[in-house]
Amino acid sequence: MFSEPMTELLDIFDGHADRSDWLHLDEDLPEWLGSLLRQADPAVKGLSEEQTDVLRRTLAIEQTAATHFNFRTRDGSSYRERSQAVHADFSPETRAVVLRLTDALGLVSPHPPRSREYGKTLVLGGGYRSPLLRARYAAQLQASGVALGEVSFLGSPRPLIDEPPERPAAERYAPGASDEFDLMVGAVRAEFGLEPAELTFLCGCPSADNACPNWPARNLPRANQTPPAFTHERRAALVGADGQAIGSVLSANTGRPPLRPDTADTLRLWARCARPRLGERVLVVTTQVFVPFQAFDGLRQLYLPFGVDLDTVGYGAEWHDRPQTAEYLLQETLSAIRSARRLLVDAAETLAGERSVA
Repeated sequence: MFSEPMTELLDIFDGHADRSDWLHLDEDLPEWLGSLLRQADPAVKGLSEEQTDVLRRTLAIEQTAATHFNFRTRDGSSYRERSQAVHADFSPETRAVVLRLTDALGLVSPHPPRSREYGKTLVLGGGYRSPLLRARYAAQLQASGVALGEVSFLGSPRPLIDEPPERPAAERYAPGASDEFDLMVGAVRAEFGLEPAELTFLCGCPSADNACPNWPARNLPRANQTPPAFTHERRAALVGADGQAIGSVLSANTGRPPLRPDTADTLRLWARCARPRLGERVLVVTTQVFVPFQAFDGLRQLYLPFGVDLDTVGYGAEWHDRPQTAEYLLQETLSAIRSARRLLVDAAETLAGERSVA
C-alpha cells in the first residue's frame, strides 16, 4: 500500500483527491473512522498511534485513487460491470508507466502456488471466458502435481451481460446459461469432466422467482429494489465416478442490495458450507489482475474469522482473459486499495474488541 510503485503511480495524477463521493456505491464507513477522515484525533481507542496512522494513510490513498482510477462509476451514481468501463485519454508513455508500476504491485505477472498440497481450493466466478479459464488453470495445477483437496466453484446469480454481449463467449462452454452460476457449471463440465448433482436452494426456497423471506439483507436500504434472484443461495454437489464427494458449485445471495453478489458474498457462503479449520491451507484461483484485491477479500473473510492459510494465484495476460489496458489496471488497483482498506478496518475492529475485553 505504501510502496514506491504505489507512490509513483499516485504521483502521475499529482496525488490530489477532489471527489466527495469517493466510496464505492452504497458503501458507508464505520462512525469511528470519522475522526480519522477529519484528522481530529492522533489515535483511535484500542489502536496504537502507528496502527491509526496506517488507517489514515490508507484512507488518503483510497480517496486519491477513487478520483483518478475509477472508470466504472465516474458519475458517482451509476453502476457498470468491468467490461462496461469507460476509456481515458492517456498518452502511450503514461500507459507504459502504468503497466510497469501495476506489474510491480502484483496485477500483471503471475506466481505459482506456494505449496504442493491444499485442503481446499476455491475457483472464483466471473464473466465471459473467465470461469472456463479459471477452471482450466485449476485443472492444470492439479495435473502438474498440486493437490487441490475439495474444490469449490463460486458463482452468483448475476445475469449474462448484453453489452458487450457475453452470450457468444458463454455458449462455447456453457450453452443455455442464464447467469454466472450456470457459467461455473459449464466450466466444471468442460475442464473437470464432472456432472453436478441436482440443484439445491440452501435458503429453503422452491425457486428464485420471488425474494427469499430469509434473506439476511432484506431490511437494508434499497432491498426492495433487488432482483429476487439475488436474494437466494444455491448449491450443486460435485461427485466423482467413484461416488466420492469432490466439491460443489455455489451461488451466493447479495449483502449489498440492490447490487449483485460480490467476491466477499461468495466467500462468506463458502465458509458457512465448508467450515474451514484453523491453519488449513486454502488455494484461491482467479485471474492475475484480480489477485491483489481478491487476496485481501480472502484475508478479510477467511483469515480473520477462521485463521486459514490462504494462497491466491492467477494466470497472466497471455491467457487473453482480461484487457491489459491502463484503464483496466488502474481500476483493479482501486479495487485492491478498497479491499485492503476493508481488511484493515475489520482487523482494527477485531484488535480494538480484543483489547477492550482484555
